[in-house]
This record gives sequence, C-alpha cells and structure tokens, in this order.
Amino acid sequence: MIFTRRKGAGQNDDEDLVISTRKANGDWGTPVSISANINTEDNEGTSTISADGRQLIFTSCLGRKGFGSCDLFQSKKIGDEWTVPVNMGAQINSAAWESQPSLSSDGRILYFVSDRRGGQGGRDLYLSYQMDDGKWTKAENMGAIVNTGFDEFSPFIHSNGRTLYFASDGRPGFGGYDIYKTEKQNAQWTEPVNFGYPINDHEDQFSLFVTADGERGYYSHEEARKLNATKIFEITVPEELRPKVISNVVKGIVRDKKTKKPLKSKVELFDIQKNELVSRVNSDSINGSYLMVLTQGSDYALYISAEGYLFRNLNFNYENEAVPKPVVIDVDLEKADAGASIVLNNIFFEYDKYELQEKSITELDRVVQFLTDNPKIRVEISGHTDNKGSDAYNLQLSQKRAQAVADYLIKKGLDVKRLKQIGFGSTKPITPNDTDENRQRNRRIEFKIQD
Repeated sequence: MIFTRRKGAGQNDDEDLVISTRKANGDWGTPVSISANINTEDNEGTSTISADGRQLIFTSCLGRKGFGSCDLFQSKKIGDEWTVPVNMGAQINSAAWESQPSLSSDGRILYFVSDRRGGQGGRDLYLSYQMDDGKWTKAENMGAIVNTGFDEFSPFIHSNGRTLYFASDGRPGFGGYDIYKTEKQNAQWTEPVNFGYPINDHEDQFSLFVTADGERGYYSHEEARKLNATKIFEITVPEELRPKVISNVVKGIVRDKKTKKPLKSKVELFDIQKNELVSRVNSDSINGSYLMVLTQGSDYALYISAEGYLFRNLNFNYENEAVPKPVVIDVDLEKADAGASIVLNNIFFEYDKYELQEKSITELDRVVQFLTDNPKIRVEISGHTDNKGSDAYNLQLSQKRAQAVADYLIKKGLDVKRLKQIGFGSTKPITPNDTDENRQRNRRIEFKIQD
C-alpha cells in the first residue's frame, strides 16, 4: 500500500509518500519512504501507480519548479530504482491547483482534480490520454454527468477501466463529502450512485481504492473531533456496489530464448472480437518483468514483441468465464532468424471449414505488420489437423486453411514470393490425439521463418 503521510498536524508540515507491505499474517508492516529520489524535505502528496508498479504520478506543491500552486509529477521504476521525478507539463498542469491523480491499469489514462477556470464548479475531475510517443493529450473536463457546481475530488479508476469512484459534496448524500460510483457504458459515464451507509456518514469520506476482484476497499476517513486527523479503513465492499466486471492479471518475465537474458519488450492486449487495442505496457528493461490486467467479458490476444525477435502470442478467452487467479507466464522470444516459428494461437476457423473467422483479423494484421517491418524475411505458413477423419481429407483441409491465411496476407499487399503455404494434415502433432483439448492444440496454423 502506498499512501501520503504528514509528519505533523499543520497544513504546511512535510508530507512524504510511504509504502507498507502486508505480512503473511495479514498485518501491515511499518511504513517506509518509497524512495529517496522522490521524497524531499518539501511536499510530496497524493499519488497513483500503474498496475505493473512501474509508473508513479504524485502531487508536489513546494520545492519543485511548476506551473501553479500544486502540480503533478511523474517517476518511472527501472529495475528497483525510481527515476528523478519530472513535471508532467502544460498539457496537464496549469496556473491553478492540480492534484489527486488516478492512473488506469496500463498507465495510459490519467484522471485528476483541478480548480482551473472553465470547469463545472470549484474542483472538477479531468482526464488525459497518453499517446504512443509517451506525450499526454491536453486535459479535458469530464463534464456535467460527473462534475457538479460544487467540489469533486479523489477519483479512483478501477483496474477494469470501467468503474470510477470519487468524492463529492455537490450531490444528495449524508453530509460532508460522500463517495460515489459511476460506470462507463458505451463510452459514456452513468449517473453517479452514492456508495451508501455505513461507508458514507455525516463526516467526510474520500480516497477510495477497490481491489481488482472488487471485494475489498480502502478509504480515508476524516475525524472531525481531531484537527487534520485521518485514518485509513479497510472494508468489504457490499455486493451491489462492487464493479460490474472484475479483473486479474497475467504476469511474468520476458527473456531471450537462447541466453535467458531479460528483455525490454512491448506487451499489447487486444480485444479480438472488436479488433481493438485494450492496453499496452513495456516489460522492465533490467529484469524483464511485465504485468497486464485482464478484465472479464472479452476474448483477448496478448502480444509480446521486441526489435529483432519473432513476436509471441497468447489467447485468454474470458467472454463467458470468470477471470481466474493471477496467471504467471514467462515468455521466451526467439531471434527472428531462419527456423524460428510460432503457433498462431488467435487464428480461428469453424469446425471442419477453412473460412477465417472475423476474430482472426487481429492476429493476421499482426503478421502483416511483422512482415512489413522485416521486408527481407520469407515465411512458411503451415496448416495442421488432429487425427479425426481420413488422411486425404485432413491433408486437403489443412492446405486450404494455410492458403486462406496466405490469401489474406497477399490481399494486404505482401509479395506472394515471400510466402509458402503447405498443409501437413495430421502428420505433425505437437501432442498425442488422446483428449479433446490435445486434439484442439493439434488443429493449428504455424508461422515459420525460412532460409
């Protein structure tokens, strides 16, 4: 747990970011400074961290060069060290007050609070998007569905990217600041709902954090009887107020297949039903670790790629299934040399047919991109079946499936001379054909770099 600790009762006393780790018996350990590169003798306030623990954004009001009274600063973790923080710039900060950031799980959408001019009220919620070049878009007000003529603050975007919690004193409630919840549906936020009693009462509640499974929450509670006295509470989130969809993670280490040396790589998650990029992170450049959030309700393709290597692909179908406990998968990338091969796990056909399903487009376009980026590479596309049916029929079906993939690549502009397609039928199983699951693994399309 990362939180802000003030070293005295006065508003101007030093604030630092501290970290506490939960022990095996459930108790929390003594808080310690998050990093000497981040904490100073001046003020470091409310913070947010990406799901992989590698991107931190926090508030600083004194001691650092900024645009206004309080600005947002960013630090990145490389290996075990945090970088020296940098101001997030004029796209996000202004001459007014910016604070209380909340990052989406992949660190590419930032929610925060500002009292700048042109808003709905005193303090409003704003958001900004990180572009592919690492820069942030100009901050935009979240509008009248979320913001009121009074104050909204302490936003928290759940790891599912669709549920936003925040505090407000501008809506019907129990008194003071109450915690509210809104859901993103069809790119629009729903009317906020009061979190209800006993979490909300006549005093002030804010700064709610809800775990990925939606079961537990942590929030800050102001004690009116004591000046500047705040406690952090842990709660069980009522069933009706939990996120409508929950999340979990896939994590591991990205390595060179031959040397086992950790690699910096790009990790991208696509919703293959919509052919949309859901999130993108990088594995750590020193230890190769990566972490990606998976949210129930979608069929996902996960791609891991690095310059000079053949990409790897994984499939996680959570359309109709609950998201399991964290999945640990270490990924070994092969150099993009002759003989390197992968199974195209996200190419789909109807049973006993060779027409490509629509959700294969994401994977096919990934192959197109790889071959476009590596114009000298020639590849073999091979089709394989299980052992059901006659040898002659399986050979014909596998050949037609390989041809269907090649036809798509050619249609996208790739030179036919760079492609070789071949069907092997059931002659090259990768596992015994003794179970339905194994037979499904044997029904596949492979992608191999040629000499």
